[in-house]
Amino acid sequence: MVLPRITRDNHTQALLLAFLDAAYLLSAYLFAVALIRPTGTSGLDYAVTHSGYYVILVVFWFCEAMDRGLWESARTEEVGTYLFAMLRALVGAMVVSVFIMAFFATPGLQHRFLAVFYLAAIVFVLLFRFVVQITVMVLRAGGYNHQRVLVVGANERTARLVEIMKGRPFHGYLVVGFLESDADRIHILESLGARHLGGFEALHSVLDDKQIDEVYVSLPVRTHYETIRRVKNVCATDNVLAHLIADPVPLRIARRQLRHLGDVPLLSLSAVPEAQAALFVKHTLDFVLTAGLLVMLSPFLALFALLIKLESPGPVFFLQERVGCNKRRFKMIKFRSMRADAEEMRSELEELNEQDGPVFKIRNDPRVTKVGHFIRKYSIDELPQLFNVLMGHMSLVGPRPPLPSEVERYTWNQRRRLSVKPGMTGLWQVSGRNSIDFERWVELDLQYIDTWSLWQDFRILLRTFGAVKDGC
Repeated sequence: MVLPRITRDNHTQALLLAFLDAAYLLSAYLFAVALIRPTGTSGLDYAVTHSGYYVILVVFWFCEAMDRGLWESARTEEVGTYLFAMLRALVGAMVVSVFIMAFFATPGLQHRFLAVFYLAAIVFVLLFRFVVQITVMVLRAGGYNHQRVLVVGANERTARLVEIMKGRPFHGYLVVGFLESDADRIHILESLGARHLGGFEALHSVLDDKQIDEVYVSLPVRTHYETIRRVKNVCATDNVLAHLIADPVPLRIARRQLRHLGDVPLLSLSAVPEAQAALFVKHTLDFVLTAGLLVMLSPFLALFALLIKLESPGPVFFLQERVGCNKRRFKMIKFRSMRADAEEMRSELEELNEQDGPVFKIRNDPRVTKVGHFIRKYSIDELPQLFNVLMGHMSLVGPRPPLPSEVERYTWNQRRRLSVKPGMTGLWQVSGRNSIDFERWVELDLQYIDTWSLWQDFRILLRTFGAVKDGC
């Protein structure tokens, strides 16, 4: 048995879901009428009187659903993602509806009725859509409503695609076979149980003979441009949905995301976290915590500023040019822990450098003052960097901000450290600091970028307090 096929040219599913959505919203509306109508009032009269609430919500819900494609097949969507998209669209439709009703409703809005109606609408629509989605997934896993798939190109990406399709039967994909003209590549998909149906030139005959619903193409654009163009034209002629796998070049680091600028599709590649909400929380916490720390530590900072000034002539603060996010340069602020002429003496001490790579570090640096030794031991010299955090140059947690001279000697991969804001502390500081070599230092910074989370920042801050306490 095969259920009705769902394609972009088949409006059966869209009409069915539109009808069901209207019915769910009507059920929520009648529930609100039964619950809110005054005692002794006719339910029919009350429902007719307030019917504008229902009509307006249905109109804007239909607009949201069409705009977000919520009546199209959700075959590849996870249930949670699917329901969250539904919730966002529902809330959007409700906000617009309330605005319109508030503007045109002469007697004013029935706030209690609207609250019950909208809450019931969210529960009813999400619950019924959940039931529909689970039912469809069960039917697909049982062998019904399959999409017959043809794969074009045998490589690691199509192998991964076939594995996913075979490993998730509830999506309802049936891999009929694949096309590949290179005999040396055929084994890649045959080892997964896929059937070789010929070379690329056999596409038209395979579409006719095998009743293919969707074609998935994964070929290098540079060497197979004409083949890809032919596949697109043949699929368009035969009214078969074609997918070009959004992975034109293999990337080890960058994350891919499909976006649109107007009607122009874009494949965005980013080497940094895309969790915008979490990043917003991180930046907010940076500002709030830094402001609080500066207020609490101000007497302490003033004391050390006085000690530094009394011990040796020169400024209290040491300003050094560093490279921040996206190569933006800024002046990093530290308490001066060395003689005022320390920078001029550096060239004389290059041969004593104890760090490999483009980093200059000496454990017993003769330029360090007595107060400087103390504030370095307990990382007190780093505290003025709180001003850098407050100004947005740095974050509390992140990679170490490098010197411009260090950046000039970076390899291509090491430059990825500049893709996020540098931090006052990071994995490098809580993992040995001066005792680790430069390569490990870079490795830890890149590990931080690739695995970033708010919880990881919190753990690093706790470990930093422990490291300072131990005098690391």
